[in-house]
Amino acid sequence: MAISKFTSEAIGKANADRGTALQVQRVPSLPVTAKCYVIALSVLAIFSIGGFFYWVGIQVVYPYELDYGEGIVLWQAQHVASLATAYAPLTDYPYIVFHYPPLYQAVSVGVSKITGDLLLAGRLVSSFSGVGICITLGWLIYRVAPAWVPRLAATCGAALAVAFPCGLEVMRWTPLMRVDMLGLWCTFAGLTIFVLARTGAQRYIALVLLLAAIYTRQTLVAGTVTCLIISSVINFREAVKMLFFMVFLGTAVLIALSLATHGEVIRHLFLYNLNRYSIRWAIGALNTNLVSTIPLIALAAAAALRPLQNFARALFNRNPVSLRARLLASSYNLALFTFTVHFILAGFVSLSAGKAGSNINYFLEWNLSACALTSLFVGRLLWSWRKNSITAVGALPYLLPFAMLAQQSLSVAHMLVHTEADRRAMAQRAQNSKALERILRNSPEPLMSEDMTLLYKAGKHVPFEPAIIAELATTGVWNEAPLVNLIRNRTFSVMVIRDVRSGFYSPTVAAAIIENYRPQEKYGDLTVYVPSQ
Repeated sequence: MAISKFTSEAIGKANADRGTALQVQRVPSLPVTAKCYVIALSVLAIFSIGGFFYWVGIQVVYPYELDYGEGIVLWQAQHVASLATAYAPLTDYPYIVFHYPPLYQAVSVGVSKITGDLLLAGRLVSSFSGVGICITLGWLIYRVAPAWVPRLAATCGAALAVAFPCGLEVMRWTPLMRVDMLGLWCTFAGLTIFVLARTGAQRYIALVLLLAAIYTRQTLVAGTVTCLIISSVINFREAVKMLFFMVFLGTAVLIALSLATHGEVIRHLFLYNLNRYSIRWAIGALNTNLVSTIPLIALAAAAALRPLQNFARALFNRNPVSLRARLLASSYNLALFTFTVHFILAGFVSLSAGKAGSNINYFLEWNLSACALTSLFVGRLLWSWRKNSITAVGALPYLLPFAMLAQQSLSVAHMLVHTEADRRAMAQRAQNSKALERILRNSPEPLMSEDMTLLYKAGKHVPFEPAIIAELATTGVWNEAPLVNLIRNRTFSVMVIRDVRSGFYSPTVAAAIIENYRPQEKYGDLTVYVPSQ
């Protein structure tokens, strides 16, 4: 049976059209207690969603740097129109690594034609992608609800899927000009289309979106592998075709980029990304992430338990037909199996947080996959309220989502309550940035600033990006002698630095700065260094 055929026939029969179901009045209403529970959850979800994205909007319009990584991505977007310049040899000045594929940067440039400000455009791309992720998960949960589910329960399940991501600490990445959110939207849109597809063409559209995710951030491979694994269980021959399609299309794009950059794109995306790695760092980062996501991960694990049991039983009995039959039984089953596989794969990928220079964004995909699984699990509880006799122990799965939403609503409220001290701090920070922008604008090039958004605002060029090249010098991939000579020759008229002894500078570069530059004036956490006399 072709993969398109099983979706249009088996799943189509399992999930009759909701509108038709309502017309024939087969959908029962929820009990009064269930309605009260659903309404309470929905109120918390709406507050959490509205409050979180209001906070995102406030961050987006801040005119200066929100995160160090914004500066390098901003530079990449400035130069993405000329790939040969963007992915230039690292031996040539300026010493900058273009460490991501170019899709996000290209989209940001397109949006900047409307906004007139590239930094604002990049943040809008990320923020709308964050909205897109939430809506995509909500749409998935609503669509996989069986026809017999009351509309109120299905809608509440979808609202929870939209709300759960808003409570994640890692989702504070949303307003930043960083590549992650666009890539993740492509990932979850691809997985959702894969699950809901009724034709083969729709499934190939899902694969294109998953490939787009990889060409936004090269580590976003879990979605593609997930679809290929699920497809191989359903129809191995069709899965092989999909694999060849992905390899052909992905290779074609990589070859085109390689030709445009004279092969430098390979070095920038892979060789220059080989930072030091420690499993101890990875476990430490994982522990930090788990502290804030234990209830979510617990519910996701509960949702994944049944698919894993079915897989183990089919493997032990050497009976893949039974597993295939479960996948074909309904869209809900297919979604549950798909996101179980994705949750596991994304969890393994998140361990790359042991890489030097990593941050909380390495857990975004895993945490969002947990949101999808948790929403499927809680949605099923809501849909089956009539059938379940709720005991004291059985009430826990119902209370946990309520507690999670209540806690994240308090967290969102805390984000929105700015004291007078907070407002003064933000105003002072903007004032400091404006003063530094003025200094940079009035200083002759070349000059340097750790806050690279200031160089963009001042209309100046970025000579080097400290953190990445410091790591490359440490690992021996790059020879830092030319940069050290520039500093020793006091080539830069101004250097704006947070802490010269931080990990952003190798010992040799730090020593050269200390010996040849002196601090002149401090603006917040940034200090202006000028050449020593």
